[in-house]
Amino acid sequence: MVKATSTTPLKPSKEAGMAETLMPTPTAPPPASHKTIPGAKPAPTLTLAPPPPELERIPLVENNHGPGWLSDTIAGIVEGKTPKWWWYAFIPSFCCLMLMLTVLTYLVSTGVGVWGLNHPVMWGWAIVNFVWWIGIGHAGTLISAILFLLRQRWRTSINRAAEAMTIFAVMCAGVFPVMHIGRVWLGWWLLPLPNSNSIWPQFRSPLMWDVFAVSTYFTVSVLFWYVGLIPDLATMRDRAKNKIRQFCYGLFALGWTGSNRNWSNYEKAYLLLAGLSTPLDRKSTRLKFPSCRAGTPRSSRLTLSQAQFSPGSAWC
Repeated sequence: MVKATSTTPLKPSKEAGMAETLMPTPTAPPPASHKTIPGAKPAPTLTLAPPPPELERIPLVENNHGPGWLSDTIAGIVEGKTPKWWWYAFIPSFCCLMLMLTVLTYLVSTGVGVWGLNHPVMWGWAIVNFVWWIGIGHAGTLISAILFLLRQRWRTSINRAAEAMTIFAVMCAGVFPVMHIGRVWLGWWLLPLPNSNSIWPQFRSPLMWDVFAVSTYFTVSVLFWYVGLIPDLATMRDRAKNKIRQFCYGLFALGWTGSNRNWSNYEKAYLLLAGLSTPLDRKSTRLKFPSCRAGTPRSSRLTLSQAQFSPGSAWC
């Protein structure tokens, strides 16, 4: 075994010296029994100045309430007991619904002449109410979609009510084209269903324009409303104490877990539907064509109503 007999210390190379100067020397943490030396100055503490008032972020929930309090407050409307004022509002509304069904039954059994429809007046009361409800429906989704595209935070206070208003308004509008044909039991003829005789609807008829306009806008509005509900349905699923409610909420929540992937897909789908809903409002001008193609001398004076319909729907 060879032993080293030289006592000359080895000289460090330039590279080792540079590495020592560049890399900090690790220091061991002070022991638990470490005591402050008397007379030594304390280590300086870093204090950050508060941001200016114009850069302070407005809290999402005011009065020092957390997001849990907000979820409890909103979910309590569904989970709690039905208040008495709801029944006071529901009973008159239900009576009005029964009155509407009675009047429609009288209309079908008597004929569309009840509305004053006769040659050459082919639309009359039906087109007036149809355009009115379509205008209300366009206003709801249009406002919600545009506010989302413009990233307006105050939209969250009205978007759900506006989207629900759109769905019910389009449902009300769909009643009038169906009742306008008189024989409501033949309403399925308006749909382009395959048949053995190759008989198709008359696509040049304004009545067909109403069918496709209502069905398209209703489909997009329901999807836009439903996609926005998915995170809320998942919250109600997690809070549900009944197995039936938990199953129903979980079925419509589509397996939402709140992961980054879920939120990324949610933002893409919601943005796409908002972009689809906005240009659909321009299609509302097509719904004024039936009154302009009625074949009466007054139809030429109704042409201006096309340009007035879109601003009117936005105002509603």
